[in-house]
Amino acid sequence: MKRINYRKLAFAYYRDRLFCAHCGFGLPDILEVAHLDCCRQNNAVENLVLLCPTCHKMFDLDLISTETMIQMRDRPRVVRWSKRMKDAGKKAAHSRKQRELARRRKWRMAGLKAAATRARRKSPKPLVTNAALLRPVVRK
Repeated sequence: MKRINYRKLAFAYYRDRLFCAHCGFGLPDILEVAHLDCCRQNNAVENLVLLCPTCHKMFDLDLISTETMIQMRDRPRVVRWSKRMKDAGKKAAHSRKQRELARRRKWRMAGLKAAATRARRKSPKPLVTNAALLRPVVRK
C-alpha cells in the first residue's frame, strides 16, 4: 500500500491560503494538517484543513467543532483595506508629531539639568580657613 503525503497534498491544494483556517496564523513551516473526520487514512482534500498547533490541539480536543472548522476553512478571504486603514495617514502623522515633541521635551529637560549642574559646580564654595582646622578638639 502506497503511503500518501497528505501534508504535501493539503499545502498544494491550499497554496493560496497558507495560514491557519481558524485563527489566521500564517507561518507555513509551523502549520499542521488536520483531518476533519479524525481518520488519517482519509486523505481527500475535502477532509484536510491547515491549522496552527494551538488550533489543531483545540480541534482534536473537540473545543472547535467540525462544522465550525469547515465554515472557517471555506469562507471567502477578503481584506477590506478601507476598513483597516481608515484615517491611518492622519493617525500616523499625529503619533509621529507626538513622538517628536516628546523627544524634544526630553532633550530640553536634559539640557536644563546639565546647565543647572554646571552652574552649581561653578559657584564659589565657602572657603574653610586654617583657623577652623586648627581648633582644638574637645574630648570628654
